[in-house]
Amino acid sequence: MFLFKGIFGHVLYTGDFRWEATGERSMKARNMLLDALHGAKVDHLYLDNTYCNPLYCFPTREVAAQQVIEIIASHPDHDIIIGIDSLGKEDLLLQISRSLKIKIWVWPERLQTMHLLGYPDIFTTRTSLTRVRAVPRYSFSINTLEALNAKRSTIGIMPSGLPWVVKPFEGKMKDSLSLSVASTNRTLASNGTRVDRNIKSAEKVHDHIFTVPYSDHCCFHEIKDFVQLTKPYNVKGIVSMSFCYVNPAYYLSHLFSSNHSSQKTRLDPEICMEVEKVERKGKMKIRDIRGTEMRKRTNKANFLGVRIRRVAILRQISRGVKIVECDSPD
Repeated sequence: MFLFKGIFGHVLYTGDFRWEATGERSMKARNMLLDALHGAKVDHLYLDNTYCNPLYCFPTREVAAQQVIEIIASHPDHDIIIGIDSLGKEDLLLQISRSLKIKIWVWPERLQTMHLLGYPDIFTTRTSLTRVRAVPRYSFSINTLEALNAKRSTIGIMPSGLPWVVKPFEGKMKDSLSLSVASTNRTLASNGTRVDRNIKSAEKVHDHIFTVPYSDHCCFHEIKDFVQLTKPYNVKGIVSMSFCYVNPAYYLSHLFSSNHSSQKTRLDPEICMEVEKVERKGKMKIRDIRGTEMRKRTNKANFLGVRIRRVAILRQISRGVKIVECDSPD
């Protein structure tokens, strides 16, 4: 997190975070924040509002990670595919590796990230060294799992705070199924069963797929506890566009401190004018930089005679789940 202090008061930016009530690391983080605030309330809080809705309830990462480990351990003769993003879920992968004493396969770019984070001996790009593979989420699908199972018994695990359901594929392939996020509180799955966002344990949503409520974002009650602790005067969510977006004030405004006009947050008019000038200049520079970069990319693409979009697609394909064995050195 970032805490800024000045004539503007106290501004706290959380970034993506969990505010778990238990664990040594959680208590250390809580004490560090309270020490930094020195009893002051937060004037402006920029909050991770990814799951700022009472519908979202899931366990701590330690509990969810143990659920993943149990699924893997209960399928000793299966290959394991875990869907992750390009960043995040590092703690989950580390816990799996240490508990089961195994290496974990990742794609080359992810391996470089892991090396930068100081984990050179846990991850590999050689499929022959492990049966557990962490793959990009976009390559995690029912079709992929079915193709892998045609060669070797394989299960997929999707760690996410979102509720996932199996639905008929919307497209030309009418007879196939797709894995989708449930868009309402209670949704009918393909087999007619109800799916609720208040997920507290692993679920088997398909013959080859499990979902586990593991997330690096706060669930609702953690967000509520955090706002109660910091007592902010103003709150703005850092997630402004998503299907589950909720303005934090909708559910939590009763926990905010009352509007105030204390000396520390009442800015001099001249200072306000200077701040506005700096903001305008910053926005102009950003537009200039983006325009220049776009022209450079376009010129480069024209020079090479290849569209960048196609290159990006080919790069994504190379990171996906590998059906054919193809080892490469770490």
